[in-house]
Amino acid sequence: MRLRMSAPPLPLPRVSLALTCLGHAAFFGWAGAALPWRSGTTFALSVTLLSVLHLATAVTALLRRPAWLTWSWRALSVVSILVFVIMGWSMAAAALYVSKLYLRLGPSVADGIVAAAIILALLTLPVAIWGARHTWPSRVRSLRHVGLGTSLLGGLCVLSLPLASSAAQAQPVHIVDARLSSELSRLLEAHLQQEPVGRPRSVAGAGAAVCKKELTPERLTLLVAFVRRKGGPTSQCLQASNPYQLRRQLKRLLSQKARPGSTVVLDLVTAVKPLSSSVPLLDALEVRPGLDGVCEGGHCLPAWQLTLTDVFSDNHPIQSLPDVSYGFASEAVRHALDSPPERAGRGIDGFLRIETESFSADATGVHRLTRTRATPPALGPSGIAEAVTAAQQYIIGAQEADGTFRYALDPVTGKEDKATLNLPRQAGTTYALCELGRGHQLKDTVQRALGAFGPTEEKFGELSALSDGSGFGLGKSALPLLALLRCRQLAGSGNDPLIGQLSRLLLTMQRDDGSFYPAFDAATKRGTGQHEILYAAGQAVLALVLLEQQLESLKGSAAEPLPAASKLKGMLDRAMGYYGGPYWAKPLRDFYFFEEGWHCLAARHALTSHRNDGYEQLCIDYVASRVRWMARPGDTSDPNFVGGLGFGAADLFPPRNTATAGMGEALNAAIAIKLKRGLNVDADKALLRDLVGFLLRAQWSEASCYACRRPRAVIGGFSQQLASPGIRIDYVQHAMAAIGHGGELLF
Repeated sequence: MRLRMSAPPLPLPRVSLALTCLGHAAFFGWAGAALPWRSGTTFALSVTLLSVLHLATAVTALLRRPAWLTWSWRALSVVSILVFVIMGWSMAAAALYVSKLYLRLGPSVADGIVAAAIILALLTLPVAIWGARHTWPSRVRSLRHVGLGTSLLGGLCVLSLPLASSAAQAQPVHIVDARLSSELSRLLEAHLQQEPVGRPRSVAGAGAAVCKKELTPERLTLLVAFVRRKGGPTSQCLQASNPYQLRRQLKRLLSQKARPGSTVVLDLVTAVKPLSSSVPLLDALEVRPGLDGVCEGGHCLPAWQLTLTDVFSDNHPIQSLPDVSYGFASEAVRHALDSPPERAGRGIDGFLRIETESFSADATGVHRLTRTRATPPALGPSGIAEAVTAAQQYIIGAQEADGTFRYALDPVTGKEDKATLNLPRQAGTTYALCELGRGHQLKDTVQRALGAFGPTEEKFGELSALSDGSGFGLGKSALPLLALLRCRQLAGSGNDPLIGQLSRLLLTMQRDDGSFYPAFDAATKRGTGQHEILYAAGQAVLALVLLEQQLESLKGSAAEPLPAASKLKGMLDRAMGYYGGPYWAKPLRDFYFFEEGWHCLAARHALTSHRNDGYEQLCIDYVASRVRWMARPGDTSDPNFVGGLGFGAADLFPPRNTATAGMGEALNAAIAIKLKRGLNVDADKALLRDLVGFLLRAQWSEASCYACRRPRAVIGGFSQQLASPGIRIDYVQHAMAAIGHGGELLF
């Protein structure tokens, strides 16, 4: 009889294991703290646990405690394989799901998810197999057994993926055909023929509609938001078994309950899909901004109410970047639905996603809503002029008695944010008015806006710096200076003393290499600081360009003493030479560009007075690096997103109006530079047409203000993006400039 001898234990490594585990611990610790998931989720807990176990294994290896090391490494091996199986399975299911859900973008996103899964495998499987070989019992630690176990787990995951993908897919059930929505639209048109009663009102604050019966494929459901004849806005859910009954119910509601002359919004439910938590990575993406509404327990909010209640910008997975939002926040949706407390913390379980055909009716007519917005003006000279005029009127209406501009406005609640004066935003808005403004109100508005700089001035002999109470930054004086210079022809010479004081300040802010100090030191009366401030350097160069162009007309005015023309030319040569050269060195400059739009504006203005080849190339290269982030027709399944700039995944993350407007300003400048160089700009203009068209769709119009609390204050404004309704004055400024100058180039 032959006796089977047990294999001797393998010697435990020490230094190599400790170094490997320390590196893994650092990576997983960073992933748990920085990657886009909330604390407490499966992913966050998994990578945090891996980080702790890797650190424990490294410490026990360095302390030479074999018994402790065996158990620590064995636990790390088991957890590593479990994390790979669970997370890898989830990621693979997510890749399959996204590739089907978003037909054009999906495959690219799926490729990214698969790449992340491969990285996960490299960080877990080798450690798991290495640990199994050294710490598991001899009967199971052979390569044959380890490989067999891994293969079985992998095979089980692969075989279950179609089921997981199918469960995640759960295609919505479609309920109605297109004919019914047309018939309902005609009822709205008939309602508009009635004599208006009282002052027209919007449906802001209508709240959720309560459906008495379950939303099923056998039952038609229509959500109606309207203003009551005696009372305020409200929502009602109409349900019927056939189109004839539904039309009768709507006709009765419009004739007996809705106030003639006030806004009515219809949302005909066309598809429903029950939601349940499946793949954590995708739960927050199950509701699409501007397309999907949500019901729970019979309480329903259509797409436009979800976007206006800001549920898509309330989910902030990265605490250090509060402006970054991801998907939608389920608890914010429940709050908007007024769900009972016992439903809190359930994630998306219990939600019913709805798709709708939507219409609004107001004094201007009946409008079909697409992504919650009415049809924009046509992309042509008249449409461009209409959009620029509306933006100008928004800015004029936002000006306070002291000349400052209202900082922010919530379209739904009408709440204003009259924050303390922000010097760069005040100056940038005034600059945009002087670039593109028209009409009899313009001069008075600009003069009062420029007058707001005076109280912020602090003099230091022959130079001054502006401050809003938080120090003397470069942009706080450079941008007001360029606004004063750009608006001088319109506003007159009354601000020449301040122009002179700020011009002399700028002379002290330039370093020897041509760059600019980020701040001004009041004690030494010199520039200070080692870093660059975003936007400010380009604003400083533009101010110098405008100063050089107006130097002769300023001589003999209250702006004296002014720098000699030769000195000013030298400053501009050094500045343009630096920012067009060593500022962003090749070969990786395309990957490091941040926000160089103001440099583009400076290069465009300098085309008639101070050209610099490298500086102009900076603008051209910057625009070329940003084109990859713009949604093109082949990048998104939604034509409304074409021309927008975002994260490169427009179907998942709606493009941002502000980033698109900034890109538009830079693109306008790049086209002007290329035209001056005699280059072909056909492709650039095609891109510009899409970009301007996107911004026209994004602008708040009278027809899109069906749920605005104060429509007159909102019209002409721009929100940050479709799913974040708040308006800021700088959003409007940049969009106005992009549309206005874009129209000059296109038509």
